[in-house]
Amino acid sequence: MKALVGVPRGRLFDTFFPEENIRLAENLGQIVWTDSTRHLTEDELAARIGDCDVYISVWGSPGLSDKVLAQAPNLKLAVGLGSSVARLICDGMWERGIRVTSGYRYYSESTAEGAIAYMLAALRRIPYYNTQLQKERIWYGADTGNDGLLYKTVGVVSYGGVGRNLVKMLSRFPVTLKVYDIQPLPKEDKTAYGFEQVGLEELFSTCDVISLHTPYNPATHHLINGQLMARMKPGALLVNTARGAILDQAALTALLQQGRIRAALDVYEREPLAADDPLMELDNAFLMPHHGGVTVNLRRVLAAELLRESADFIDRGVPLFNEIPYELAKNMTRD
Repeated sequence: MKALVGVPRGRLFDTFFPEENIRLAENLGQIVWTDSTRHLTEDELAARIGDCDVYISVWGSPGLSDKVLAQAPNLKLAVGLGSSVARLICDGMWERGIRVTSGYRYYSESTAEGAIAYMLAALRRIPYYNTQLQKERIWYGADTGNDGLLYKTVGVVSYGGVGRNLVKMLSRFPVTLKVYDIQPLPKEDKTAYGFEQVGLEELFSTCDVISLHTPYNPATHHLINGQLMARMKPGALLVNTARGAILDQAALTALLQQGRIRAALDVYEREPLAADDPLMELDNAFLMPHHGGVTVNLRRVLAAELLRESADFIDRGVPLFNEIPYELAKNMTRD
């Protein structure tokens, strides 16, 4: 295997390629590292990819294009260290039979874990009480109000990788599960995880907690609009770890300002969230700076797995376990 690693040096590189992963990569094959602290340009990628079998990228790296492919006659595999491969792929790649893998499985599991963490933190008001105790030295007794997840009705919007993992995890809680998806969902999953597939309006009208996991594309822009959010039960919690623009942020802000509902948000229509955004002033909004994806500890793990998988595929013809097929890739969010 000969692989070009299009990840610039620095903190991001170090999370995916600590010393043990650098040694692993170099033991598996000939590695062309990116030595600069910035991402390659398309022209630089085309000039460097040469006779490489594998191109390894991360968010911010240039994607494959016809210009790059013209300079990569031996390329057989494109590896994304992120989840989505939407910015990595091009039509010419599929026409040449170049295969694609990514960290999608790890990101899906980790984002589902993060969604549960946000639910619990927002419902129990963990950040508030922590700040009150540590910073203000105020001890609130057991009669203080908080909330929990147990015995609630939880709605999951979209049953892709993250949604499926979230439903699986939540099935271990004593909760009622409802799922919305545009496709009929497998009966065996409904039985195994104990959920009901419902329409979007029913989900918003009946659930105590709603978690969004829809990929973002033109068809899903503001899928969650003001009218839909206005159907939510008083005090219900809306969690978004997908993409900010799948919901109407202005409409959500207005509902939060009225005190009707609560929200736990990891993503926003414009990022970073402006310091003077009205969401910053709301006690019923739990805000995180887009940290809901894969945790840093997993980057090392997924990079090692994808490196081994790449070498097995190129050198020994072993089938790909983390492959992203065309039908999935074309519908992924453009990170």
